[in-house]
Parts: sequence; C-alpha cells; structure tokens
Amino acid sequence: MLASWLCSSVSVAGAPAVKGLVSSGHRAIAARSTAICTKRWSHDYSDTVMLPSTEFPDRTAAKKVQEQFLDVISDQVYKWQKDNLPEDGLFILHDGPPYANADVHVGHAVNRIIKDMIIRYQVMQGRRVSYIPGWDCHGLPIELKVLESLEDSTKVQQLTAIEIRKLARQHAENTISKQMRSFKEWGTMGEWESPYKTMNPDYEIRQLEVFRSMVNAGVIYRRFRPVYWSCQSHTALAEAELEYAPEHRSTATYVKFAFHTPDELVSLVQEQSGVDIVGKPVHALIWTTTPWTIPANKAIAVNPEMMYQVVSSDLHGVLVLAEPRAEYVADELGPLRVLAKGIPGLALTRFCYSHPLHSNPGTLPILAADFVTSDAGTGLVHCAPGHGMEDYLLCQKHGIQPSSSVNEYGEYDATVSAGLEVLIGKSVLKDGQSTVLRLLSEADALAGVNSGYKHKYPYDWRSKKPVIIRATAQWFADVGSIKDKAVSSLDSVHFLPEAGRHRLTSFTRERTEWCISRQRAWGVPIPALYDSKTGDALLTDTSITYIINQINKVGIDAWFAEEEDLTHWVAPEYREEGKTYIKGKDTMDVWFDSGTSWTLIQEKYGSLRETQKSLVDVYIEGSDQHRGWFQSSLLTYTATHRNGKAPFSTVLTHGFTLDGKGRKMSKSLGNVIAPGAITWQKFKIDKLMMQPIGVSGLRLWVAQNDYTTDISVSVESFKRVQDSLSKLRRTFKYILGNFKSTPYFTYESDVEYEELGPIDRYALYGLYELEKSVKAHYGRFAFNRVVQAVNKNVAELSSSYFQLIKSRLYTDHPSGLSRRAALTALAHIFRMYASILSPIVPLLTQEAWHHAPCSVTGHSKDVFSPFVAGWYKAPEEWNNEKLRADFSQLSQIRDAVNDGLEIARKSGSIGTSLDAGVVLVAEPGSDAFELLENYKAHLAEYFVTSEASVLSSTDSIAPTWHCGRQELTILGSKIHTVIVSPSRHKCPRCWHWSAQTESEICRDCEETVKAMGELNAI
Repeated sequence: MLASWLCSSVSVAGAPAVKGLVSSGHRAIAARSTAICTKRWSHDYSDTVMLPSTEFPDRTAAKKVQEQFLDVISDQVYKWQKDNLPEDGLFILHDGPPYANADVHVGHAVNRIIKDMIIRYQVMQGRRVSYIPGWDCHGLPIELKVLESLEDSTKVQQLTAIEIRKLARQHAENTISKQMRSFKEWGTMGEWESPYKTMNPDYEIRQLEVFRSMVNAGVIYRRFRPVYWSCQSHTALAEAELEYAPEHRSTATYVKFAFHTPDELVSLVQEQSGVDIVGKPVHALIWTTTPWTIPANKAIAVNPEMMYQVVSSDLHGVLVLAEPRAEYVADELGPLRVLAKGIPGLALTRFCYSHPLHSNPGTLPILAADFVTSDAGTGLVHCAPGHGMEDYLLCQKHGIQPSSSVNEYGEYDATVSAGLEVLIGKSVLKDGQSTVLRLLSEADALAGVNSGYKHKYPYDWRSKKPVIIRATAQWFADVGSIKDKAVSSLDSVHFLPEAGRHRLTSFTRERTEWCISRQRAWGVPIPALYDSKTGDALLTDTSITYIINQINKVGIDAWFAEEEDLTHWVAPEYREEGKTYIKGKDTMDVWFDSGTSWTLIQEKYGSLRETQKSLVDVYIEGSDQHRGWFQSSLLTYTATHRNGKAPFSTVLTHGFTLDGKGRKMSKSLGNVIAPGAITWQKFKIDKLMMQPIGVSGLRLWVAQNDYTTDISVSVESFKRVQDSLSKLRRTFKYILGNFKSTPYFTYESDVEYEELGPIDRYALYGLYELEKSVKAHYGRFAFNRVVQAVNKNVAELSSSYFQLIKSRLYTDHPSGLSRRAALTALAHIFRMYASILSPIVPLLTQEAWHHAPCSVTGHSKDVFSPFVAGWYKAPEEWNNEKLRADFSQLSQIRDAVNDGLEIARKSGSIGTSLDAGVVLVAEPGSDAFELLENYKAHLAEYFVTSEASVLSSTDSIAPTWHCGRQELTILGSKIHTVIVSPSRHKCPRCWHWSAQTESEICRDCEETVKAMGELNAI
C-alpha cells in the first residue's frame, strides 16, 4: 500500500521519510505529520504516484546478457560499420600478433580491450575502422613445446622437419582457437572470420617478397661472426629475444698472458725503480667473466689513452695493468709494488704475447680499442673474436678472423687447438669451464678466481637460461645502412607515452646488424641454395623469385622435404652441368615474420593510404615491443620503401600487469590470474575472495587504469570497478524507470531547450562540459580520464539533479511541461552516457539501449545499437556560461540553506527538508537580490523545501518558528537564509506542505489525480 511505502525509509523527493520526526519542542508538527501518515494516506494514491519501473536489472545476469548481446556489439556492429560508414575516412589499427603458444592471461585482456576501445570510439565518431586480428605462429617455443609433449623421446630424434611442422601447425591452430574464443568473450570486435596468421600461405609469400626486396636493396648478407646463441634451443638469437638477469653469477677470473719480448718494459723498470727483472716473465693481466673463451683468445685490447704500469706481486710475479685499476686489483690479488708507471696504452700495442694454453703459441697482438675502460677489470681486455661482439669488430679491423670451437649444444668440439683435446664434448658453462681453469692453473697462468661474481647477463627469454656468444655462419640484415632513415621517419610519429620515442630511437640506433636466421624447422625458410662443393650461397633476385613461385605452387612444406634432386628449386639460369646445390635449412627470425605484417595492410588498403600520413593509424603493444615488433616493423618497412615514412602514425605503449605486491605476473611466481576467473567466477587476490565482475567489469577495470604505466591487479582496483559499475547500472535503471512509470502518458518528443527550467538546463550544461572533456580524453587515448570524468558526473547527478527532479517525475501532471522537461533532460543524459560509455562497456550500453524506448534513444528501433546512433554531440546552446555562473553562486546559497536545515533537523523541528520553508533576505537592488529574484520560482525545488521566499528585510519574516539562520556573502552582498515553518499543510500525495487544509491533497495534486482518472477512464 502507498501508506506503508511512504512511512518507510524510501523517499519521494530524495530525503528520508517522516519517521523520526517527534521531538519535545515540536510535538504539533510531528503530530500533524504522523496523522497524515496514519490517517489521510490511507486513501489509495498509489496508482497516481509515478514511481520508477523498468525491467532493466540492478545487477546484470552476465551469462544471459552475453548470450543476448555479444554478437550484436561485436559481429553485427563491425559488419554494420564496414557496410555503412565511408571508406575515405578509414581508421586502421594494426594488430601486433600475440604468440600462438599458450592460454590467455590478464595482459592479453589489457591489450585487446585497449585496442577495442580505440576502434569503437572511432566508429562512434562515424569513421569506418579496420581491425584484423593476427597471430604469430612460428618459432622455437611452439616447436619445443610439441616436441616436449611427445611421450616417446626416441621418436623425437626420428621426426622429419615436415612432421615437426605438421605438429607445430596443429598446436598453433588449437591455441589460436582458444585465444580467439577468449578475445571474443571480452566483447572485442574485428574481422574474426578472416584473421591473419604468420603461418598462412599468403602471409608467408608476402614475407618472402619482403626478404627478396631487402636482398635487392643490398641489406641482406651472410657472415661468419659471433651471435647470441641458446645452448638449450640450439639456435641463434637476436637482441630482441634476450632478457637480462641482474643477479647472474659468473666465474670472474684473472689470467696472465706472457709478453713475448718485454725488453723495453724491463728497461723502463730499471730506469724508474732500479729493480732488475731481466729474465723474469712479464705478464699482461686480464680479467674476464667468461674464462671458457680463453682457448679462443686472439688478441688483447688496451685503451690507447689510458696509463698503465708494471707491478710486482709476491704471488703472481711481474704484471702489467692499468693505473686506475691497481688499487682494486690489489684488494683482489694481494699487495702490488709499482715498478714502473706512466706507460701510455698506445705504447703497449708495440708488444706481442703468447697464449698460455696453446702447444704452439706463436705471437698474438695487443690492439688499441676505445671500448676498454677503467670501470672494471684490469684495463687489458682479452679478445676472442669468435665469442664477443666488440672483440669481433676490433679484430676485423686488423684482419683477424673469428673462430669458434663450440658446437650448437654449447660444448667444445674437435676443432679446439692442439693440446686442448681434453675439452672436447664438455659444456663451456659447466665442466668445460672448470677444465679450462684447471689447465690455466697448471700453466701458472691463473692469478685469481671469484666464482660468485654478480652482474647483469643475457638470458634466452624463452628457455630462461643464460646464453653464450658463438661465431657461426648466419644471415644478417644490415641495420647500419637503414637505421638513419628509420630514425628520421619517426619525427612525424606520435608516441604515447612520449618516452616511447626515445626508447625506439635508442634501440634502433644501437643496432648495426640484425641476425635474422634461426636453426629450426618451424618457420619461413631463408630461400638460399648452397653450392654443394664450395658452400657458396646462391641468393639473387632471379633465384629467390623462382623459389617463391615454386613455393606458391607446391607449398612451403615442400622446401623442408628431404630430396636428392633439387633441380625444380634451381632457376634455369643456374642449372649448370655438373653443378649441384643443397637447400638451406635456416628459417627466419620470428620478429622478421611479425615485422612484415604491414604487408597485409599494404595489400588490402595500399591505394587508399597513399596520400595519408602513414600506412597504419595506430600500433599499440606492450612496452617490450620497442625492441621487438615496433622495431622490426619499422626496419622492414624502411628497408623496402623510399617514401621516408614510418609504417605507423601513432605508437601507443602499455605496461605490464602486476600483482598487489608490485610483482610482474608470471607462471613461475604463481601470481597469474586468468581473465575468465575474473569475469565468471569468484577469484582470489591477496588471499581475499572477490566476486566475479563480468565482461563489463573487466573492460571497465582496464579502462580505469593508466595503461601507459604498469597496471596493478589489486583488491582496491577491483573494488573501484564494482562500485563504478554499480553506479552506472543504477543511473541507467533510474533513467529508464522514469520512462515506464505510468500507463497514462507516453513520452514522445523532447522539450525545446528554451522551455526547460534552469535546473534542467544546468544539468545539460554539465553534460556539455562532460562531452567536451571526454572527447578530448578519447582523442588522447586517455580512457582512465574518461572513466574519471563519467564517475564525477554520475556522482553529481545522483547527489543533485536526480534528487531535485524526483518530485516532478513522481507527482507532477504526467503530460505537464515540468515533468516532460525533466524527462527530456534524462533522455539527453541517457544518450550522452550511451555514447560516451559504449567504447568502454558496450555490453552494458547495449543492454540499456535494448530496454530503452525510442523516446529515450531518440531513434527508431532500426537503430539497433548506440554505435549505429553514433556520437551524441552536445548542442552549443547548452554551453550557457551565465547559467554556470549563476549556479556557482546558487550552490553556495544552497550549502548555507542545507546547514540551516541540518540545524533544524537536529533540533527536531523537521524530519525532511520538505517539512520546512526557507526565506532568503538580500539587499534590494543588489546583484545578489537580482539573482534570487530571477530564480525565485525554482528555489524551493533547488533547495528541496516546500517553500522559498525572497525578501528585502528580515523584519518581513512571519512570526512562525524559525531556526538555522545563516549568513554569507554573494556577489559582494550579504544574504541571510532562514529556515521557517511552511505556511500550509502537508499534502499526503506529494509530501509538499502545499495543501490548503489538513484533510486534502494540494491543488496541483488534485488536478493531476483528476486528469489521471479521466485518462484512465478513456
């Protein structure tokens, strides 16, 4: 019954109901209120009070909503925009392909949802979008995973390359299916029916064409040189495939190399210190953290501008080392006595030395090198050009060729120098290194060993094991010849955050070569043939073109087949009698695979993008991709284009997901949370069980975070999501409920802006400000700022506007202007929120749109989604600066009124604010008085009181009870606010004290009830 509802804690006008009114000082008022509640309200007015009513639920039935609307917001919306939005405004977000190797994690959700929000906003702006999801399918992890999954280890050795490729392909396909299912469940849209996969035949052919173009440009070459090598995976690695362990422990070693003819040093010692060392060996003291490379030593490097000295050690004899390092070395090896000093490093390059482990040592050179510093070691650097990048480059200048006696498993092989056969078959990082140290000790060449030296060291990012540097014959891309052009193209690229520019520029500038060959079966082959006698590579435009055409005919797997007759792979121009070839077994680096993905966009949209700033509008991936996909895309595109452009206009970078303790989420730490657990099940964070938040909650969680930094998966972040999502649902529910609250009236059209009341117009001004700020935030991809702006506006509406209009909505004449004005404002709020929130929580807005009548959406039912309706632009007429300024003053007055009402409430004078009237007193003719006069008709509604009067003197206030008097200064004038007793009686229908007699409803309610009765009779 209506009476029981009114006497509950529910409020018609937004304040608590009449319970708790009675106080000793105001029994009469309390008695009147109670009498009305218990007697007069027994009359049934429930059919005439238009309380909100809607089928839109408080809480979403997540599974049901997903089943009902997921296809609408994804496939249907994507198809609609593709068919209906103009092609000339095409926006392309190119997908950096995730690796098709494992189940999805929260990081995937962050990546995919950010991309989806970007393209959905563009659709809201009326732009057609292209988003083709992709997957990176080749490479070592997949190959190893399928081999490890085989129960019979002996069978692994028997598998052919084609059999391995078949298993790897199936694994990649299965993983893609699972990942795609998850991606789609998150409400992401795209061309899911035709994604790109780096293992697709058309993709592989385009990749080979890029390789051919780079060969023709002179960028590709083969060289025997040191590369990073994974002993576990038996393949070369590029720099982008490394991660550095800061706490790695190596065996740091001091080694002595005897000068071949140290006569000048002996004489210098005699001159400076008078010590006779004739006949005593003089040693160059080196320090290394890779003593296993000592057998491959071919030179010693010194800094030509650094000063060196000759010292004497009781334990290690006569040594040469850098002056700045003497004190540190003495701490390590014991006291050192200086015999001669001030020897320029350049002077040492006149000497030669002998290798302590070679049976026929010969003489080796000392070379000048700028990379030698006084930061560590002895100032003399042992150089093994087969096992060090800087060593290799230095030795190349002096005609010293690299060599490596280490095989693909990281073991010494049979090519070791004479006398070192004991090393064969031993691991360089384990027993082989121990053997080297023993041999050095036996040769009296070992001066010191620190087996626990801690420093940063490169690891294979997949096997998580330390790598070595090993010289092998590999294919390289000459980054040095294209990096200036690549870096220059970045000048016109927008980076977010801006630090990404420096990272990508720095990583690109630091590279000179890119090792693009890998020793695996699962990948795109480097299409090289080798002379079976000389080993020389055949890699010309003619040969590559012929091989690509053959692959197009017979499939890429055919290249990996064991064949005796290779004639069909050899271009006719090279089929000389008696000359035979073998196929190369190297495959391309997976970064080369994914780095050529721009060819898909070029093939599909190249003609449309010729006049554009770049081929693609946005690339967005994790912060590690400055060394990976961003860079490989930039290098391959730059190497094959002369337009001076980068392949992308904007590069966005998002951080990693961290747990509540700030640790990066990883399987090894056991702190990974699957997105499915967050959306559909109770999940645990920091030992606390959390309720599932659904797809909309997951998306809102991603949006509320500043993705340009690492993102914390914490209890607090999910609580904020639950709170925000609940408020958004209640806002939609409140709006929709008021459009279905009465059977007597169907809202058909908006009230014109000029006819709206000032309170309604002020709400629209807030929407205007919201739309402008949100659009700017979306333009900067700042989704967290969008969420913040919406949350702020929701809070303002809930605490103010929605409270102010309840009386109008619930009790005013159903077709009267005041109620229609409020409904008009609510309709605008709905459209704006549906517009602003659709890129972020499309399931929520689609559900609300489904429940909304056409009068709310402003569109016919043919407009099936907010995305079809497009962005809701706030009209410029809403930008009412005078209204904003006036309400800035009125809000201060309302604060004073509320303070007075609180005093009256605490004294027992009133229960709700409707039990009071307010008198405002200002000086006649003042700006403050004029402000109050202008809004006089709306002040009672704004203050949520039954009456509001504007007077010029407090003397005019009637002698009825009054309290809570406040004083403030507005527009330079004093204003007094006084809480007074209402002059009339409380209406049992609307609760305003506006009835003429205690036993009747007020005149407005009487007319409304009468009109409803007439409508009901019809």
